[in-house]
Amino acid sequence: MRAITAIATKDVRMLMRDKMALFWVFAFPLMFALFFGSLFGGGDDLPGSVTIAVVDEDGSQLSQAFMEQLDSNDAIVVPRIELPEGETGKGAFETPTLEAAREGVQKGRHIAYLRIPQGFGDNPFAIFGAGGDSGEDNVSLEVGIDPRRKAEAGMLQGVVIQALFSSLQSQFLDTELMQGEIEEMRAQIAAAPDLDDGQKSALDQFMGSLDTFLLDFEPGSSEDGAAVGLDMSQMLNVVEVARERGNQPRSAFEISFPQALVWGLMSVAMAFAITMVRERTSGTLLRLQMAPISTAQLLAGKALACFTASMGTMTLLMSVAVIALGVRFDSFGLFLLAMVCTALCFTGITMLVSVMGKTESAVSGAAWGMMMPFAMVGGGMIPLIAMPGWLAALSDFSPFKWAILAVEGGLWRGFSLAEMTTPCLVLIAIGVVAFTTGAFIFNRTKS
Repeated sequence: MRAITAIATKDVRMLMRDKMALFWVFAFPLMFALFFGSLFGGGDDLPGSVTIAVVDEDGSQLSQAFMEQLDSNDAIVVPRIELPEGETGKGAFETPTLEAAREGVQKGRHIAYLRIPQGFGDNPFAIFGAGGDSGEDNVSLEVGIDPRRKAEAGMLQGVVIQALFSSLQSQFLDTELMQGEIEEMRAQIAAAPDLDDGQKSALDQFMGSLDTFLLDFEPGSSEDGAAVGLDMSQMLNVVEVARERGNQPRSAFEISFPQALVWGLMSVAMAFAITMVRERTSGTLLRLQMAPISTAQLLAGKALACFTASMGTMTLLMSVAVIALGVRFDSFGLFLLAMVCTALCFTGITMLVSVMGKTESAVSGAAWGMMMPFAMVGGGMIPLIAMPGWLAALSDFSPFKWAILAVEGGLWRGFSLAEMTTPCLVLIAIGVVAFTTGAFIFNRTKS
């Protein structure tokens, strides 16, 4: 065992001293993961603006003005119905049911939903707690959001309050609109059968004074309502809507980092395979064979070095993903199992690649020619989750596909131990067959 450990330690140290090899083993996969993770969504599927579903139960002019104010904010997108081909302009807002909006948040289609209750346009003052004495007429806006998204919840509440005051201000300071409302109310007062002439006269004078006030009133510049000392907490009712995982990645980094792992492992396999060829051509391997160790110990030491480097590469890359980018594991135990099986697979591949030629250039060319197609069809280029059916079927022949599938199974796919069995057994089988074939060819070459 001491001889095996010594050989493994020597090979790992040689890898650590090779700066170019370290670039391809660690730096390049990390750059790959960061670039494509940022390109296709970045952290926690949060783009520059967030999409919310608005449940308009009121359907009033005021609620429509409120939605327009929300959509005008750069931080908020309110979905609209697409216009028929050939038509220009903006379509009407989508108005899903409350159940559909909640489901959209749970499934991750929207960051949050906003419910505008019935009666919002009939008595806008009720939003400030100015309903009836019983409180039954009071209305409040309802915001449903994942409780884990506290930062987005705070931002959304601020945007909603700002849009609310802007829409109310435009509504109440529209002189022509308010005068029309006053005239309608004066007509209703005049026709009211339960009011005597004195009450009608007093109310009519009040409406006339209000009409005069609106003509002379000049609005201020306040938009947030802070100056009037309103209690904002009663305006918004925030409810928690826990997002369902649904076996979907939480961010693009949970797609790009499994891909990066296999690129790193391929670089590890290439580095150790070329090292074995270099030792063979330089005579180092011959001196090791003349030492008091068996061929089995020699190959075990090489395999241990490759396995250790593979585990170290995956650990370093995923540490960056977890610490810096917020990637989380569905099951750390199953993810660790996937790492071990993947490292065993690529250790076997390393042994097979090392005997594919007699010189470094021959091994390098043959290895790239064999492994690049496997990487391209196995999820190294196109994520497994985005593959068309025909390519997904073809990818079954690639060890890269099973490595990525096993890693994703412990990361975000929510695999059970039984579901993890298939990719892990395939990886182990590939590793055993490849290592056995490589060892057989190595022994024949040595003879």
